[in-house]
Amino acid sequence: MDKMNGDYYNARKDMYRGRFFVYITFFVIFAGMVIARYGMLMLDPDLARRNEASSGDTRAAATERGAIVDRNGRLLAVETKLGIVSLKKSEISVKSTGELDMEICRDISEKLSPLLSMSPNEILTIITTTPTDHVTLKRNLDETVTNKIRAAKAGALDESDYERITVMYGGDSAARKAVEDAEKAAFANRINLEHVRVDIMSGRVYPEKKLASQIIGMVGRDNDGKEGIEWAFESELRPTSMENGKQLTLSIDVNIQHFLEQIAEEALVENKAQSVMLTAMDPRTGEILGSASLPSFDPNNYNAYPGATWRYQPALYTYEPGSVFKIFSVAALLDTGAITGDSTFVCTGRYTRINPAITDLGVHGVVNAERIIALSCNVGVSLASERIESEVFYDKIYTFGFGQRIGSGSPSESAGIFREENNRRFKPTLAIGQGISVTMLQMLQAASAIANQGLLVQPKLALKLTAPDGAETPYPAEPSPPKRVMSERTAASLLQYMRATAAIDGTGWRAAIGDIPMAVKTGTAQVAESGTYSETDFIASCMAIFPADDPKLILYVVIVKPQGESYLGGRIATIPIRKAAESLADYLKLRRGKNPVELQSGTVYFEEEAPLPPLVDVMPDLRGYSKLSLLPLFEADSGYIIHLEGNGHVKTQTPFPGTQLVHGDVITLYLE
Repeated sequence: MDKMNGDYYNARKDMYRGRFFVYITFFVIFAGMVIARYGMLMLDPDLARRNEASSGDTRAAATERGAIVDRNGRLLAVETKLGIVSLKKSEISVKSTGELDMEICRDISEKLSPLLSMSPNEILTIITTTPTDHVTLKRNLDETVTNKIRAAKAGALDESDYERITVMYGGDSAARKAVEDAEKAAFANRINLEHVRVDIMSGRVYPEKKLASQIIGMVGRDNDGKEGIEWAFESELRPTSMENGKQLTLSIDVNIQHFLEQIAEEALVENKAQSVMLTAMDPRTGEILGSASLPSFDPNNYNAYPGATWRYQPALYTYEPGSVFKIFSVAALLDTGAITGDSTFVCTGRYTRINPAITDLGVHGVVNAERIIALSCNVGVSLASERIESEVFYDKIYTFGFGQRIGSGSPSESAGIFREENNRRFKPTLAIGQGISVTMLQMLQAASAIANQGLLVQPKLALKLTAPDGAETPYPAEPSPPKRVMSERTAASLLQYMRATAAIDGTGWRAAIGDIPMAVKTGTAQVAESGTYSETDFIASCMAIFPADDPKLILYVVIVKPQGESYLGGRIATIPIRKAAESLADYLKLRRGKNPVELQSGTVYFEEEAPLPPLVDVMPDLRGYSKLSLLPLFEADSGYIIHLEGNGHVKTQTPFPGTQLVHGDVITLYLE
């Protein structure tokens, strides 16, 4: 022990003595360089200009890629310095044989394990199985980790270690003794770590991980945009040799995105679906406030996920929309004068004028335009389509944006498939949402005209670009103005018909939230594959516009290939719409029946808070309750684990109201 202490202190003395001479040497050299440089500039004034022109590489390394933020400035993608830990196998091999020295390999693996958050076996496996001499153990390490590894290599403590020991040992003498013991241990532990290399490089970090990952995309190892917004705005985000890249502000709200992704995840699991898309858009501006698309990926480690999960599916994935498309078919029929709201048709359950026949789930009898939408009557809309010329029908549907890329800002946009067919099936099948291939964003764009008094508004994901000097430029710089594609009267009629769909006898009644008027349309479509329609695979969907009397939001969900208890849009797609409408109505402070009422009389008064509902077996609706009023939940021995996040009043909750509870369930209440 004495010998080890002597070695430790001798090494420390040698280290300090060596540092002193190194500092003196560097100081003399630096002073000489400054004097020589000054003399050269005096003799040749053009030297500075020539050097500035040739210093591009150095400046490029110092500049940073522009950040990506949500509409409230919350970071979604940011440039940072990342560490890479590596070693060379030739340095830890037995010279006589060239074989790896397994004792050194195991020692390095053990010492790096707690620093890299990897098991020793993981590290050892990477070392022994990498075919090249250079072995990368881990990438994308933050500054805290790289500092700890550097300290370990030097046989010293990291700053955080000193802080930890000081906090742990309150007394001065105890803390000094603990620090001294820790320094000795660190010095002894440095053996073999001299073979480990730590390099620093600029890299992209995505603080929200999977959240909105398909929208944002990612960069490759050369820091170039690879997918999503990162790729689409490469020229704006990428730094030049002279300055940082521009910051891009997206239209999405991180909180809304969180709500939607949570609800989409529940729908994905509950319905055993292949994928789920759920998007919220403001029809007045076209701004996408949130857009969930699952399964997704973590852009911090994108290679661990299938490539298909990298791309933004609401802009890329095409499908036959099914009965939700009836709102656009009926809009086209009304707006061209082919039918009126009073036109009637007799549904016998089968439309037999084409082969195979178009069928309904039941016999609806006499229907008009409103009942066609409310009951999702295939036969009724097929009969109505006979009253319009094919070319007129095609042209009207085309004006809604189908068959065209919409320019949302996402690079993964598809135009879908929409072409006029010269056969008897064209009109009736198009009228029920078959024979046309659409994207989710195309459907949202078309729905904006219904919500926006006949004016079609282009969806968008980007709001503005901010230059390094703070100058802001809206995106796009010259936005497309709203385009009238139907009359105000037609749009108002469709909203009325969709409100009937949310009534108790309509197919969308499960989507209604009661105290806000909802305009809804549901859809169920067979999946078209290889020229035929599947008998087992379906797409369930639901669209909602609300408040229906003053539209501020469009919600649209698409559930691809559900394999649960049902595949019908009216049964399974309405549920996530209702959950999302509940959460967003509160978050966006839409006026609703159970919100507090503000009486403006110089002082603000609120209606007295209702008594706290019991927490037994079934999850109550706790939204709107204050943090103070929730205290009895913690005092009672309910058998549930309750977490509160934030302050103020409950804005959203999990589980959702009405969920059956069992002993030990975790209840999380999010307050604002």
